[in-house]
Amino acid sequence: MEVKNRPNYLLIFIALAVFTLVETLVSYVQQEAVKLPTLIVLAVVKVLLVLLYFMHLKFDSKVFGYLFMAGCVLSIPLILVLMIVMPMIV
Repeated sequence: MEVKNRPNYLLIFIALAVFTLVETLVSYVQQEAVKLPTLIVLAVVKVLLVLLYFMHLKFDSKVFGYLFMAGCVLSIPLILVLMIVMPMIV
């Protein structure tokens, strides 16, 4: 019988909590040139941790990852159109 390594969810949770704390502290930085890129990088890391471990994309079939990425790519034109149209409505 093949035994698969299970991720340590508590460790992932602690990492997410630490990243959230760091994001909160970085939000008080006055320099926008430092604050914005740091917050973006931290947000991307947190999203990847949630996607890979809590949504099980790391351990499931690669097809699920491809489907998720396809949905993200297809949503980009929709978001761009809404960014153009919404200011006209409001």
